[in-house]
Amino acid sequence: LVFAKCEGKAGAFLVEKNSPGFSVKPMSGILGTRASMVAELQFDNCHVPLENLVGKLGFGFSYIAASALDYGRYSVASGCVGIAQACLEACIKYTNERKQFDVYLKEHQLIRQKITQMITNTKAARLLCYQAGYLKEINDPNSIIETSIAKYFASTVATKSANDAVQIHGGNGCSSEYPVERYLRDSKIMEIIEGSTQIQEITIAESGYQNYLISTVPTVMEKKLAERT
Repeated sequence: LVFAKCEGKAGAFLVEKNSPGFSVKPMSGILGTRASMVAELQFDNCHVPLENLVGKLGFGFSYIAASALDYGRYSVASGCVGIAQACLEACIKYTNERKQFDVYLKEHQLIRQKITQMITNTKAARLLCYQAGYLKEINDPNSIIETSIAKYFASTVATKSANDAVQIHGGNGCSSEYPVERYLRDSKIMEIIEGSTQIQEITIAESGYQNYLISTVPTVMEKKLAERT
């Protein structure tokens, strides 16, 4: 599915792989998410039939692209929770087994501080994803901004957790024999794709300036409590 302008209007087009003038160039050497098979789509005087236009001109970009980006952000946010959780589990295992000067790493207060932050941030990110998912399920219009909030927080949490995980692992954290170096590479990608961290900051702040009060949006727990009463 390709978005392009036609007669000055943006549209969505189905471009088949064997279309003349269309080719796919795999990208290698990327920082993270190396299993995602990222590729560059190349168009050289590529023509597609009119029936490959999805909907009317202007519809594809305004509806399909916006909807796909929203769900993409939600998927990335959920994936970031997974990265943060993996970092936490790796660090608990490592600090439970690794000794420094005859003392397990888990006994150091600084290590416990970082573990505490990982636990708290991961739980908070997961709840933000649950909140956004619930609002999507009931077709609440606030789900879009809540998804941006979830993506923003979860991606920054994943990067911080991964960075701390590498630090906790020390020299081993720089080795591919341990998974935390991959978590760090992958988490940074998550802050860029589906709307960068800076884009989310602009979007969330703009929503706030448009008289959107985050505190007035009922949380999932608040909704359930209201139903019981």
